[in-house]
This record gives sequence, C-alpha cells and structure tokens, in this order.
Amino acid sequence: MTYAEVLEYLYQLPTFRYWQPAGEIVLPELGRLRTLLQRLGSPHHAFRSVHVAGTKGKGSVSAMVASILKQAGYRTGLYTSPHLHTFRERIQINGELISEEEVVQIAQWLRPALEATPVTVFEAITALAFEHFRRREVEIAVLEVGMGGRFDATNVVRPLVSVITSIGWDHMNVLGNSIPEIAAEKAGIIKRGVPAVFAPQKQAAAAVLEATARRKRARQIWVGRDWRWERRRQSLQRQRFTVLPPKKHPRAWTSPLEDLFIPLLGKHQLDNATAAVAAVAEVVRGGFEVDESALRRGLAQVDWPARIEVLQSDPWLIVDSAHTIESVEVALATIRELFGRDPDVILFGVYADKDVAGMLSQMPPTAQLILSQASHPRAMDIDHLRSLTHSFRGEIRAIPSPREALERALSEASAEDIILVIGSLFLAAEVRGAWHTLKGLPHPPQDLL
Repeated sequence: MTYAEVLEYLYQLPTFRYWQPAGEIVLPELGRLRTLLQRLGSPHHAFRSVHVAGTKGKGSVSAMVASILKQAGYRTGLYTSPHLHTFRERIQINGELISEEEVVQIAQWLRPALEATPVTVFEAITALAFEHFRRREVEIAVLEVGMGGRFDATNVVRPLVSVITSIGWDHMNVLGNSIPEIAAEKAGIIKRGVPAVFAPQKQAAAAVLEATARRKRARQIWVGRDWRWERRRQSLQRQRFTVLPPKKHPRAWTSPLEDLFIPLLGKHQLDNATAAVAAVAEVVRGGFEVDESALRRGLAQVDWPARIEVLQSDPWLIVDSAHTIESVEVALATIRELFGRDPDVILFGVYADKDVAGMLSQMPPTAQLILSQASHPRAMDIDHLRSLTHSFRGEIRAIPSPREALERALSEASAEDIILVIGSLFLAAEVRGAWHTLKGLPHPPQDLL
C-alpha cells in the first residue's frame, strides 16, 4: 500500500459521527478498541500519558504540555485531531511528524487485526498512534480527546493526570443538548484516584466536573482557584504573564513563576497555559523531573498554528480555527483586545453540522462577510451557508474558493484593515496554505491525495 492508499483505507472505515448523511453508523463504545489493542499486545501500556478533553483549548493545552516535556528531555508523544494540513500532524514525537513510511508500515501491520476486529476510523488511527509511540519508545504521550471523552478512543489509558479545558456547545447531536450533558461526556475521562486539572468553566459544567471528581475520588486542581495567572504584557507576537501556584505542592513549583511567555494570543490562552503548567506539576508529582527552565522553554517554543495567528500586516491577516459559538466569541474579543476595534472583513466557512446562526450572532454588522467553502466533505455547501445568513445585517459576499476569497479580500483592503478568517479548521488550513503560496513561501506539508 502507498501512503495515499493507507489514508483512503482508514478514511473509509465506519464512523459514529451522526452528521454524516450516508455510510455505516457505529454506536460509540470502547469494547471494540480494547479487543483490538489486546490483540496488538496492548501498545497503550508501553508509555505514561496525559489525557486532555474539553470543547475549547484542548489542542493548545496538549501542545504546551508536550512542548514542556520535550524540553525536559523526555521522548514525548503528541496525539491530536483533526489535522491542519497533513494527517501526519496528528501523531508526533518531540515535534517530529510521523513519516509517510511509518504510517504505511504500521497500517499494514495493523490491517489483519483491523479486519478481524472492525473498529471506527478514529479508533484505528488511535491504535496506529499508540503503536508508533511504542515502536519509538516514547516515555510519555499527551493524548487529546477527539470528541467527548467517555467513549472516545483515547479513553482506554490510565493517565498521570486528566485535564478538561473550557466546555461549551459542540457536537450536540452526539454529546447532548445541554451543558450538563456535554460536561458529563467530557468528565468521562476522569479516572478513579487520578488527579484532574480543570480550566475555568460555566457553573453548570463546573458542577458536573466537581461531582464526578468527588465520586471517583480524583483530586481536583482548578485554574483560577488553585493555580492563577496574571498577565504582564501582550503584543501581536506573544504575551508575558506570571503563574501563581498553590502554596503547597509536593515536588513542584511553590513560588510565583515570573515572566513566562507564550507565542499564543488572548486571555483564553493564559487559562490554557496555566492548565498546562498545573498538569505538568502533576506529572512531576507522578515521578517525572521537570525543572523551571524546561517549563519556560516549553511554553516559549510551543508551535500551534491557526490560533489567532497573525500572518501579515498591511493589511492585517489573522487566521483562527474557531468553529463554535463560544470560540467565535473569544476570537472576536481577542481581536478587539489586540486592536481596539472589530475586524473589517470576516472570511467565513463552516462544517456542515455547525450552528451558523449562533456564530453569526457574535459577528459585528460593521464587518464585510465573505462566505467560502473549504474543499472538504464536511464543509457546508456555500449556497446552503448563504441561505442561513439572513440574520446578519452587514454586507455579504459568496466566493466559493478560499484562495480566491483571500485574494479578493487582500486586494480590496486598505493598509489598516483587519481581515479575520474563522469558521472551521479546514478553512483556516486552506487560507493559510494559499497565503504561503501567494507570498512565495514553502507550503506547509500536506497530503496530495
């Protein structure tokens, strides 16, 4: 099999994403994957782990924790989803993407077991990641939940610490139609006796997390209560801050961590960074050694693109992967915080299952809205998207091609204008790739299928 054939094989496996209008639907449960992993020799038992769930920020926290552990000298795996440009981004070791050759080798090795134990596409990819980590002798892996938590494929591990970032509205057709229902699914990663780090939450979500942690006798660590942050400075490239740890914490930091910085923007990323620091403190408590210099370097060198990423000025072009009501609200608030005003142009495209009306309700009517459609099967058809925008009172244009939409926005904007790209990770990826091409820069690694 070639790399392209492997991806085609994996992507045709069944899914339990109910938005899919056709194809085999599989109910979520973990028995399939546990059987498969047992047949493979339990690769998920070959390394320790940090487990991260949530609606917003789980990828950022995962990337920061992995960066810190790498700087501490550990062979660190990172498993995230979905990817931005290439499937290989999902499975990394110390920042190195899994190679095409390794994807092919492991997939071919897995295939007989997959044929004997039918699983979903995400379960198969998770098994592939676990095996890669075992073969490369990873010491600790940071595992980002794909969706929910309780029945997510990553939930077969017993981690050193569980982390739950901000919980909001997403995947309601699978996770539930209320914040408590969604929080209960996310809380499914909390294990008996395993410490749990929680980012600040809505009251309804916090109540569910607290009750679940108490029931499972999992020690609770809250950002905003036990671990706190104070921002010092913010620019369009980075923000500096201080983290205030609990006064008593065995084997970890007890004095304020002054003058930390991250190349990620917005107050929400300070919540995420503090959650990452708190999670690493629990890893230290579990027997790993991480000194303060590794912590500083890890935060400073984290690489997590398409999160309020400033690509250029004159005019300003900012790409963000916001794809929920809350994340759109946060992205716009961050733009106002950085620039003191709303964006002038919003390039917008969404997944087929998203709350378009809810996202549009957050957008300023003074902005020009350019609708576009990423070349991905999950992207909402642009004509359907246009039919859902009747509540938006500003100017609207529809340009199907993200590259053409970007070119039009850049050519018509004044030097001071702010162009914000939001709505989906796939749109962010296409605009980001198109911008690299327009500027004559190397295109990020991508899958040519």
